[in-house]
Amino acid sequence: MTIVLSILTQLLHIALFVVAAPTLAGAMDWLDARFASRAGPPVLLPWHDLLRLCRKTPMAADNVSPIMQFGPAVALGATLSAAALVPSFTLGMALSPLADVLTVASLLAVARVAGTLAALDAGAAKPGLSAQRSSAIAVLAEPTLLLSVTGLSLMAGSFNLDMMIVQQREGILLPATASALVFTVLVALVFADTGAVDQTADAIYSGTSLAMVRMTGWCRRLVLLNLIGGLFLPIGMAADETGSAGWAAGIFAFLCKLVVFGVGLSAIQTLAGRIPRRSLPDLIGVAALLALLAIVLVLASGGMA
Repeated sequence: MTIVLSILTQLLHIALFVVAAPTLAGAMDWLDARFASRAGPPVLLPWHDLLRLCRKTPMAADNVSPIMQFGPAVALGATLSAAALVPSFTLGMALSPLADVLTVASLLAVARVAGTLAALDAGAAKPGLSAQRSSAIAVLAEPTLLLSVTGLSLMAGSFNLDMMIVQQREGILLPATASALVFTVLVALVFADTGAVDQTADAIYSGTSLAMVRMTGWCRRLVLLNLIGGLFLPIGMAADETGSAGWAAGIFAFLCKLVVFGVGLSAIQTLAGRIPRRSLPDLIGVAALLALLAIVLVLASGGMA
């Protein structure tokens, strides 16, 4: 029965994630407009766009390689695989033994590489230049993400997400200063990821390929937010072998955290403005230094520095 429950919670988690990613994107676009005193697009507009694109036949040049044809699918598959490993409303899911933070970070890196290679394979100038700029940012962002999760893993003594969340909930994921630094790093990466959104996908993709590219970006942002919510705000998350009442409370807590994150991100972007692409390397560089400082603090607290 435990195996059946773990599989059921895993499927429910994936379905919840797939539904939440486009909805969160639409809600944040609406909030951005409302904070700027504009009417804003409908919250469910991303769903309308996805359905419209999926009904269209993808168009591609005759000379493109399989890299461009399958790149969006590989990127989306890797991102969804990472999403499946990050707990949202409960612990003890079927894939929890595989929920390694390094695996999650690596899958996100694979997704970014697949998307970049597909854009470069298009052969067009503007998408190629945009892919090169995204690659320059990714060279900094992906190692920074690895450093931040490594710092948390050193504090927890394990790379397993479930164990890290349990220790954080019990207040034993110490030192607190290092934990706060890692939290700051992950928040900075969310803002950097939002500022590095590629706007040239419409020029090289169409139909289901374009739908997969957009879904990949939305899912990546939600994975990062879910990491923050699980590792630093594990409030309401159901424990292992919890029944439907615990799942309902966990789902409610997960949705509340998404509302808080969405409103907070939109408010900060409205007050401070979106970060220019030219400033993203500086932001990620500072985040990388903070991640290194967190690791030094963890090692020093354990007498290993």
